[in-house]
Amino acid sequence: MRVAQKWLAAEIVVGLILCFSPAASAQSLLDRPDNISTDWIGNSGTLYFNFVHRFTASSAPERKVTNFPTFLVATGIASQALIGFNYASNSALSARYPNEWEFFARYAPIQQEDDKPLDLGAQIDYNLAVKGVDGEVSIARREGPVRIVAMTRLIADTLGGDNYRMAYGGGGTLRLGRFLALAGDVASLTSRSPNERIAWSAGLHIALPNTPHTLSLHVSNANTSTLQGLSRGGSERRWGFEFTIPVHLSRFFTNGEPLPAAPEAAAVATAAKDSVSMPPTVQTKVVEPPPVKPADKPTEQPPPTTPVTQPTSTPVRQDTAATRAAPPRTTATAPTRNPQPSTSTAAPTRTASTPRPQPKSVNARIKGQAFVPGTIEVSVGSSVSWKNLDALIHTVTAADKSFDSGIIQAEGSYSHTFTKAGSYPVICTVHPFMKATVVVK
Repeated sequence: MRVAQKWLAAEIVVGLILCFSPAASAQSLLDRPDNISTDWIGNSGTLYFNFVHRFTASSAPERKVTNFPTFLVATGIASQALIGFNYASNSALSARYPNEWEFFARYAPIQQEDDKPLDLGAQIDYNLAVKGVDGEVSIARREGPVRIVAMTRLIADTLGGDNYRMAYGGGGTLRLGRFLALAGDVASLTSRSPNERIAWSAGLHIALPNTPHTLSLHVSNANTSTLQGLSRGGSERRWGFEFTIPVHLSRFFTNGEPLPAAPEAAAVATAAKDSVSMPPTVQTKVVEPPPVKPADKPTEQPPPTTPVTQPTSTPVRQDTAATRAAPPRTTATAPTRNPQPSTSTAAPTRTASTPRPQPKSVNARIKGQAFVPGTIEVSVGSSVSWKNLDALIHTVTAADKSFDSGIIQAEGSYSHTFTKAGSYPVICTVHPFMKATVVVK
């Protein structure tokens, strides 16, 4: 009866979350096996909630169902890190701690999506059940529909003392299309106790079309989803699933504020700024005699008028480096005799010696309902290509409507070449909280 009540309570909690959680996206389960996830990281401003549920059923006539749930709560940092915790309410790791807590931090400094040769990830955590620190390092590479991952772990030994044990393993996923993948992995401790087995898992992973959620239906002999639990296999086969529920926090702080200024407005602002920061110059004004009527025309021509140099009444900023270095002038004609102090020639010389940036092609991505990276700096003539790695549709639309990709399906891409300097705000018209900026110099 108690088991049935727990199962019913778990289903109610999951159902409420599914009904009221806003749409967002975590890393797809199509990219990782069930028992190796060190290189899974998230986007900034996104709260991730993953529910892993595994259970066993005893033989007849009892057919008792025993549940082993693990809850992950974490948030992404700068699209390279993830911090959070795992909580397992029925851990078999230690008899004294049936409720297992693992607080972790992950970091993935190298990602194949950034045109690197492979993915590199690492995790460090503290497990309350064993009162020790664990760690894992993994590398992975994708080749077409196949993604292979290998890992090594250092985990605190629960057999007693302050000893540590090593674990090695590997696995991968095989894409069967946009929304399906097969996954599997194995892991083994270097020295196992008599009741420990090689840990393994196998599953079918599903990305639910046009939603940010992914689902794993799998079988494994591991207990919890902590590093300690994933390194120890048991004699029992556990069936289960994992469901990803991300919450994009920026949705709660987007109140329909106006989009950033279009490139034309930015160009006007830049021109105004440049006009203020120009080196001061002395303007000359030629004073001509008033026109003479024919009846009053003198018999003798007056001497030619000499231009009179007068400073204009418009104030000019005098706070440039060249002006501060130059001594004050006592006469208005000094710039005419020696114009060099009033016009700095050193700055153009330095600018001319600086090599002009060359156009290039930049590969960006749309992942986790976010433009990654959020800010891109390129030179004039460069092209930026965005690939949609979500199971949702997106667009790449300029704030001033100067370019628009239209609907980009899952695994689709869009490229645009920037021929003018300026700052180009970009949004997704389907999900307006998704924003990015392309700075063209």
